[in-house]
Amino acid sequence: MHKNSNCLAFIFLLLAITRIGLADESALKNPDGTWKWTNRLIHETSPYLQLHAHNPVDWYPWGDEALAQAKAENKLIFLSVGYATCYWCHVMERQVFSNPEIANQMNAAFINIKIDREERPDLDDIYMTATQLLIGRGGWPNSVFLTPDLKPFYAGTYFPPTDMPGRPGFPTILEAVQEAWTTRESEVIAAAEQLVVAIENATSRRFMSLSPELPKRELITAAIEKLRGTYSQKYGGFGGAPKFPEPANLELLISEYERASDAALLEMVTHTLEMMARGGIYDQGGGGFHRYAVDEKWLVPHFEKMLYDNAQLAKIYLQVYALTKEPRYQRIAEEIFTFVAREMTAPEGGFYAALDAETDAEEGKFYVWTAAEIEGILKNKNAKAFAKVYGLNKGPNFEGKNVLYVPTGIGEAEIAAVATEREALLAARSLRERPLLDTKIIVSWNGLMIDALAKGYEVLGDERYLNAAQKAAEFILIALKQPNGQLWHTYTAGVAKYDGYLDDYAFFVRGLLSLYHVTSETRWLREARELTDTMIERFWDDKNGGFYFTQADAQHLIVRTKKPFDAALPSGNAVAVHNFLTLGDAYRNHTEQTLVSFRAAMEQHPTSFTHTLFALNRYLSGSARFQSTPTDEVVSAIATMKRVDEQGFEVEVALKIKERWHINANPTARLQSAPLIPTTLTVDADAPVEIVAVAYPKGISAQFAFSEEPLTIYEGELIISVQLKRKPVVEETSRAQFFTLNLTYQPCNETACLLPQVLDIPIEFP
Repeated sequence: MHKNSNCLAFIFLLLAITRIGLADESALKNPDGTWKWTNRLIHETSPYLQLHAHNPVDWYPWGDEALAQAKAENKLIFLSVGYATCYWCHVMERQVFSNPEIANQMNAAFINIKIDREERPDLDDIYMTATQLLIGRGGWPNSVFLTPDLKPFYAGTYFPPTDMPGRPGFPTILEAVQEAWTTRESEVIAAAEQLVVAIENATSRRFMSLSPELPKRELITAAIEKLRGTYSQKYGGFGGAPKFPEPANLELLISEYERASDAALLEMVTHTLEMMARGGIYDQGGGGFHRYAVDEKWLVPHFEKMLYDNAQLAKIYLQVYALTKEPRYQRIAEEIFTFVAREMTAPEGGFYAALDAETDAEEGKFYVWTAAEIEGILKNKNAKAFAKVYGLNKGPNFEGKNVLYVPTGIGEAEIAAVATEREALLAARSLRERPLLDTKIIVSWNGLMIDALAKGYEVLGDERYLNAAQKAAEFILIALKQPNGQLWHTYTAGVAKYDGYLDDYAFFVRGLLSLYHVTSETRWLREARELTDTMIERFWDDKNGGFYFTQADAQHLIVRTKKPFDAALPSGNAVAVHNFLTLGDAYRNHTEQTLVSFRAAMEQHPTSFTHTLFALNRYLSGSARFQSTPTDEVVSAIATMKRVDEQGFEVEVALKIKERWHINANPTARLQSAPLIPTTLTVDADAPVEIVAVAYPKGISAQFAFSEEPLTIYEGELIISVQLKRKPVVEETSRAQFFTLNLTYQPCNETACLLPQVLDIPIEFP
């Protein structure tokens, strides 16, 4: 495969040079200011695809129409993959795709398809793997040429509009690819078929473990040692420029510090967080982190802001604040949440995806300052102190302007002293033309932010964070949960689309479990269990263990990938393991099989699996203890109902509790160490009846090894009596002949109490 591909690339480079000039943007519009061209992307909801809707390129979205057209005409497909906050995507859109001459060349010879990688991460993964295999690197925009049956054979990233020394321009590439297809079609197909095999090996087959042995702690030790080796003692973080936050690495270090009390590990985390919070990668004016820094000092950022970065980093800062009680970590977390509430929260409650890096084709324009601008806004009121706190007195640091940062030696008190000036700058900045806001609401990324906000409520006790998390979760359950119980992936402009991927289920369940943890509301636990069971049904690999990224019935995919590596986002497989550890024994088999399935890959690349190793640390340390008896067999119930009068009823619910198990009584003991959930009977809000009274039997007092305090419990057999009355007939549901009683109970044995269960008891009116 590599030999054929390299030969083909070499032929392309030897072709004659064709120079086509840059398009004048005014040439794209009519004299009255209307657009001269409008293509099919005008009907898409993605802000990124909308940016290309007026290109002269005859763009198709990925779908049946484009793929059928390619086969019918035996035309190659040019696939362009990008996203709304991608700087070089914008450059190629302006320089290449807005050029009518280049567009004519594309339209004549190719079916041209544009994809938002955040809408279709499955396709992005497949074709980015192809690019990396072909040229040894990747990036966006990803530019891939496919045969009519979707198999890639040539690829690159950004292509310039004209030939450059050592680098062909896009017109040259188009001509060469088309010439290869028309004169050597069989060779192109053969190379493409070999590349598909390589993609499948890279994304699925190499993760098959030959041994059923569970990974051991030595893997965690190996990863920690590798992180120590790449850790920057001076600036924090790992490796050199460009510098990414890598929250999964920090989570692993925190978990190992908590297990082993190794102060050096906590120091690695705190120093990294300190340097990041001081740097320009953190938006000192408005809160929130930019994507990455282009230098090792965290000073100059690549200016886009992503929801998932800020969600993960807010949680890390909260974790470290809980460990250290250092106010600076609390401040950063709170400022992230303030930024998200102000700029990235939809009226419906969900969270938007991202903010662009550029304004008016100028990267960072919205965020940088000159000293003169700041002096004019502050009018010399504390301007000198502000300049010292944010590095303005040290001169420009970004193309003659200033990225605000906090020099070493400046403390929290000095930062607080210029808070008023900072607010003045934020108000002035808000009047500038804003970067593009990508208004996609992505389920997986929202799950991460819900998780972070729930942590914010747990650590800081601020009701605003809980309210925001619950509103987002409710929005997703209403707008992005399908009638069949499955999730959509994204919601934009009132439209939910694309079947959910593994990450959507795993990350959202993570957020729901965090909400349950801080509220003890069983609705969140019930939804988490249902979605977890759906995830297993739709994504689980029965043969080798672990989860595929896409559902089995996904269409138009040349391979079905697994994505166990941690990158900017944690692996969905790793997050699923964390969820299983929280949910308990019913998911033990899936937990262990997932860890086994990726053991060999973890041994080869331990620092690529830091979130999985974090989960492994939980598993090995016993922080999530599995029980030997499935919890769904602990309690059984039979209900009998009799009519008292026209509107009133009595129900007796007979419970039978499995031997050597018990459930908490109602009322139950109030432990200081952990909340216990009393056994409770309820009906849904839309049921045709309402509860008048419930008579719970008196519990018995018992002592268990896991609690120093006595508990009040039920065991064996018991009866709970319920008085009901029918609601006024105002809806069709009020005349229903059936309804459901919900029994919430917490099963416990001699050693531990598990998460609460909800048993639905169907009842027919007499």
